[in-house]
Amino acid sequence: MDNADIVRVRVANALPAPTAPAALPNIPGGVPNLMPIKALADPVRLEFTLWQHSRPTPTEPESVEIFCEGVKVGDRRWTQPLPESERFVEITPDCFSEGTLQFHYVGHVYNASELRSDDLTLTVDKTPPVLGANNGRLQFPELGDSDLTEDFLLTHGNRLLALMPDYQGAAPGDVIIYYWDSEPFENNEVDRWVLTREDLAKPLEFAYTGDVIVDRGDGMRYAQYLIEDRAGNASQVATPSVLEVAAQPAPRVLPALEVPLLGQSAELELRKLNAALDVSIPQAAVIKPGEAFELLWGDEECFGAWREEGVPGKNDYAVPLRNVVAMASKQAQLYYRVLVGDEPLPSDTRSVKVTPTPTANMPTPQLGGRSGGNLDVGGLTSDPLVTLGTWLHISVDQRVSLQAEGLSRNGQVLHPILVNYKLSETDVAEGIGSGVPVPIPLSYLRQLVPGSQLEVTAKLSYDNGTTWPLLPNFGRLWMNIQ
Repeated sequence: MDNADIVRVRVANALPAPTAPAALPNIPGGVPNLMPIKALADPVRLEFTLWQHSRPTPTEPESVEIFCEGVKVGDRRWTQPLPESERFVEITPDCFSEGTLQFHYVGHVYNASELRSDDLTLTVDKTPPVLGANNGRLQFPELGDSDLTEDFLLTHGNRLLALMPDYQGAAPGDVIIYYWDSEPFENNEVDRWVLTREDLAKPLEFAYTGDVIVDRGDGMRYAQYLIEDRAGNASQVATPSVLEVAAQPAPRVLPALEVPLLGQSAELELRKLNAALDVSIPQAAVIKPGEAFELLWGDEECFGAWREEGVPGKNDYAVPLRNVVAMASKQAQLYYRVLVGDEPLPSDTRSVKVTPTPTANMPTPQLGGRSGGNLDVGGLTSDPLVTLGTWLHISVDQRVSLQAEGLSRNGQVLHPILVNYKLSETDVAEGIGSGVPVPIPLSYLRQLVPGSQLEVTAKLSYDNGTTWPLLPNFGRLWMNIQ
């Protein structure tokens, strides 16, 4: 049959729409199938779907024609099975005028039928964004005309908010590329902000972080930006805003706490302390308005450690007597720290050696109300009682261990009278043994060799039993066994 005799039947919407691999993914609030401006510099590949029964031959070829807004802009013809990798047509850039374009293709089948595809909508944007008022110059509402200082950053969340004037052509996907320079238009990039539909519903504000501002130094600085729309069209660079920056952190001077009782000494004798330990933050300390700070005594986890929040404008504080006494026989670290950033700033540390009350000033245990002499064991009919009087700075935070030691026929023999004993309020007021009796068993005393000596010793833990002295720190009781 002659070609003139072929009856062509066109079936509409029989094939899927063509696709444009270079088109950008759709985003909320954006235009459909936006073409990147860079992709339009070369022929644009449009891919098509081959119909189900394709049987091309040299005498019965097949082809597709691509149409844009009803005008043919490209085609492809084949005479043998077409591999998937070749199912495309390249469309010249001049076919992509600005705006929304409709593309479709028509497939010409070997049997002379025609199949029309669905439409593909592509969006072409070749217009760059237009800067807003004052050629887009940034404003800094929180800063005003003031210099940008360290204090400003400390009181404004360590950032500087910048306000952009509204600009023409704003759309989701636009990118704000902003700069911070030491010379105009150096365009040293800080960061990029991709706008969303939600961003466009409110004033356009972004932040320069304090870290960037400090890292890029003090002096005259220039802040500007440009806008690149999602297609890749760029605006002019905005007119720089000029700022005077003095944000480098001032050297922190945090001298050690002053302790009037000690002067320059590093040793604190408990026998000379009758009240809380007064301490003062030196006038030279640099603690800025609004900064929190705290004072500390001792390692934070140890018994007797003290921490107190500082009060702005107040320099004089007192470590409670109880906390000072608990550090007896230790080196206590005394300091303050300013709570800024992730890591607090500590002051110089003052190491204080807390010396306990000398043994000579501590009481001696008594047995049966006596502090020495002879003990007539044979004349005893019941367990004799041990007592220990009160001492300077006695408290319920303390513990006592009492021990008896004597000589039996088999050698030295020990008897623990009290072990790790926690003092009660009665003990604090009247001494150990004033409330609950503390006996030495008569059976123990009867083991001891007549003519030998009985020794009763006592140890005091100032920190609730956490640490103990190596040697007794009370007077020693000696009695002759009769």
